[in-house]
Amino acid sequence: MDQLATQQARLVRPFRADRPHPDRSPEAIAIRRRTGSIPWGFLGAIVAIVAIESSVAPRWRELSDPVSLSWRFADEAARHDAKGKDLLFLGDSLVKHGLIPSVIKASSGLSGANLAAARGPALLTDFIFRRAIESGARPSAIVIETKPAVLIGGADYNAHYWPAALTARECLELGWAVRKGTLGLAAMTARLIPSLQSRLEIRSGLMAALNGTTDRIPEINRMLLRNWTTNNGANVALLNSPYRGVLSPEIQEKLHPDKWFVDPSNEVGIDRILERAREHGIRVFWLLPPISPGLQAWRERSGAEGHYEQFVRSYRDRFPETVTIVDGRRIAREPSLYVDATHLSGRGAIVLSRSIAPVLAIERRRPENKPSAWITLEDPPAAPDPPLEDVEQSRRIAAKRSL
Repeated sequence: MDQLATQQARLVRPFRADRPHPDRSPEAIAIRRRTGSIPWGFLGAIVAIVAIESSVAPRWRELSDPVSLSWRFADEAARHDAKGKDLLFLGDSLVKHGLIPSVIKASSGLSGANLAAARGPALLTDFIFRRAIESGARPSAIVIETKPAVLIGGADYNAHYWPAALTARECLELGWAVRKGTLGLAAMTARLIPSLQSRLEIRSGLMAALNGTTDRIPEINRMLLRNWTTNNGANVALLNSPYRGVLSPEIQEKLHPDKWFVDPSNEVGIDRILERAREHGIRVFWLLPPISPGLQAWRERSGAEGHYEQFVRSYRDRFPETVTIVDGRRIAREPSLYVDATHLSGRGAIVLSRSIAPVLAIERRRPENKPSAWITLEDPPAAPDPPLEDVEQSRRIAAKRSL
């Protein structure tokens, strides 16, 4: 016992005033004063986050779903491709699939850029339009379109996509415009933290790697980017479409052909587009695009089409010096000119582009502030297809280049 007590006494040394504890020495205190206020762990975490986000941000082409990709592409095209163009084509997927700038230029001599985006609501169209103007674009006219099924959805419906096209400041502006501050803050956060915006795509890639499979999103995106870049922003779908006009059971749920409603956020967007066009002296051609005959008939039977037409006419009445309605609902009546119930095939897009081109050329020569109120398109004369690259050709070319 005495031996054990002696060993413990050696280990536990009593405090002595003449021998300061090492941690309380003047040297140790001075070091702590110099370094203790710096949160090294926190700063290290910030550096790691910045490094990760900096590596994610430039890879938006691979780390976007196709809809986000089209919004980001529209933003980039408005910044870099709109300047110097006679025409800008704006709207959602019906314009992106329907108006081919090269075909319109061949028929009218007018240059153009397709800045439409899949599922693009009116507020997105306005942001893209403003982006083009701020980047130096001075088009004499724009072609816009508002898909009825898109008009139904509010700003929350596209919450995941806003950060792909808007700056952080514009995300806050979006929240203010639609009176939903939390939406604006969430969009701004995702814009500032790219991995948050791309979390679903990152997860998809990780799951594919763990399962030993290939994530198809990068392959699809390479195909789409190739097609859009080659066709001045247009999505040229299959030239030879197998579609035969069958309406799938999901049509009513996805497209609501028997309902009519406009979310207030879309009315705000349309007002902003038309006010901006009037401010800059830019003519607006509001396109009523063709959709498959079966779906068009359904909308007319339900009365939804009549309400939509009245809605468009109300804006023509408010902006008579700016807006011309271009009715293309009676052209491209063959089902094979579509790839599904709403989107034109490559050949259908050729028909629409050739139909609208002379209208745009003639109307530009009309006296200022005296545009036509309503123009009904007719099918163009039969002619050989122009040389175009459709999505299948783009897929093959992109696949070869990725090998």
